[in-house]
Amino acid sequence: MKTRSPTAQRGAATLGIALMMVFAILLSVAFANRSVIFEAKTSANQYRAAQAFEAAEAGLDWAIAQLNRDAPIGDDCLPSTQAAASPFREHGAAVIEAACIESDGAWSCSCPASGAPQPVGTSSSALAFAIRLTPASQAGLLQLTSIGCSESTAACLTGSGSSGARAQVQVLVGRLPGLDSPPSAALTIRGTPSFSSPSFVVRHADPRSGGITVHSGGSVDSTPLQLTSSPGTPAAASVISDDSALAQLSTQGLFASTFRMDKPAWRAQPAVRIVDCKSACDAALAQAAHTSLMWLDGGLRLETPIVLGTPEHPVLLVVDGPVDIHANAVIHGVIYAMSSSWTDTAGASINGAVLVEGDLQATGATQINHNATTLQALHDHTGSYARVPGSWRDF
Repeated sequence: MKTRSPTAQRGAATLGIALMMVFAILLSVAFANRSVIFEAKTSANQYRAAQAFEAAEAGLDWAIAQLNRDAPIGDDCLPSTQAAASPFREHGAAVIEAACIESDGAWSCSCPASGAPQPVGTSSSALAFAIRLTPASQAGLLQLTSIGCSESTAACLTGSGSSGARAQVQVLVGRLPGLDSPPSAALTIRGTPSFSSPSFVVRHADPRSGGITVHSGGSVDSTPLQLTSSPGTPAAASVISDDSALAQLSTQGLFASTFRMDKPAWRAQPAVRIVDCKSACDAALAQAAHTSLMWLDGGLRLETPIVLGTPEHPVLLVVDGPVDIHANAVIHGVIYAMSSSWTDTAGASINGAVLVEGDLQATGATQINHNATTLQALHDHTGSYARVPGSWRDF
């Protein structure tokens, strides 16, 4: 019988070591795969969290942009001509709520006048945000809260549980008034006025707001004027002329004292619409019927009858050029004129006030009626909304 020699069993230990090495490699692969899966899940979570945060920031910017629009909107947040429509900032009582869902690269939104917003989207995986505006503890400020979601489910927007990411950011919003300091006189002129027609009418019949008809930095010849002040006040006593403090103001000084900002800053406000009036701009002004603040490049040139503003929603016109009116016009609000030229062949009516930053050379039968309610409405309800510095937080 043949026996095996000890050398015939060589390699058994090597096989064991090889098996151990294979097992160790398998363990390494398993742990590496686990790390890859963990990193993939972490990346996906971070991606969804970043989406939710950016959606929340988009909600803040969207809400501020809506606050700076004067056009009435419907329940879909789009401009509306319905009689019951109102601007976004008036879309609710003390609380304004809205929600939007991404749809084909745009936002599909819901802005109900009452009740919870119910936006309609085409996909539950789309981004979404919900905003809420409430009065802040500081007077005159609004607290804007925006919730962003990486998916457009109601559970995410309401915070009642969702597989998607959810982010909440908050900021205080303040309003820069369109008219910071309402003029006390019906007609304010920094320089010296000249009136070539005896039909120029200036009225200020409310004793509660002073009854001042004309306030001028230069001398005023009231002979060609038809002045009406508060009952019992002589017309001549309603005129303040040769006011050295007013005369010594620069043009920028008068503008800043009225609007609390310089001309470039006022013109650049989101709520201000720039209208080209180098030629007749009746059509352009009619299209801007729901805009409260307008900068008129080239002047105010009217050739067809027009009504601008209402007592409840007046307008503020900063006129960078001459006033040239050749049709019946009724303007509820304030005209701030930079040019001295004022021609009115049709007898326009301005219910509010007029300010002229230099001299005034007026021709025509314009009627200026001081209206304190209109001026207060411009101060209280117009202007641009912006974030209050240092108020942003995400907790």
